[in-house]
Amino acid sequence: MNNTNSTQKTKTSAYEKAVANIYSFLSTLLLCMTVIFVLFVCVFRLVSVDGDSMYPNLNNGDKIIVSDFLYTPDYGDIIAVGRTEKEPSSFIKRVVALGGDEVYIDFDTHLITVNGEIITEDYSVYGALSEKGDFTYPLTVPENCVFVLGDNRNDSLDSRFSEVGFVDVNEITGKAIFKLFPFSLNID
Repeated sequence: MNNTNSTQKTKTSAYEKAVANIYSFLSTLLLCMTVIFVLFVCVFRLVSVDGDSMYPNLNNGDKIIVSDFLYTPDYGDIIAVGRTEKEPSSFIKRVVALGGDEVYIDFDTHLITVNGEIITEDYSVYGALSEKGDFTYPLTVPENCVFVLGDNRNDSLDSRFSEVGFVDVNEITGKAIFKLFPFSLNID
């Protein structure tokens, strides 16, 4: 009888250990999922590239991670812009000018100047700019707005066109941090 009682205690003890291990595993899994959820709701967002306006740096269908956590727009940043009244679908562009800057695009020489200085753009592909847009240059970017262009200038609906125009900084979903698919830490 003692032997049976000892075996039963061992089985009960093993059962309790298994339940405790499963509970511990599920608690850890739930905590990890909660942290990931909070990060992707509050800090990071997954955005899909739609179209070829950012070619060759980003291609149609690429998945990028953006973040607006403590973000202030800066020259050359690749940003995601959320849905707005002006543009019903989200889009990804590069910041060329900030609020208060004067932008001039010379469509004969294909040079862009910001505050009188020609900007160097190793990342863009445009050759002869075929699409001038519907603004007259030079123009001044309003405060709390940015002027954005796609890297593939002849296949980009961007700040040159009134459909997009100046982008209010509150419409920015975030700055591109890295490319998730295909994976690359170098997004510029």
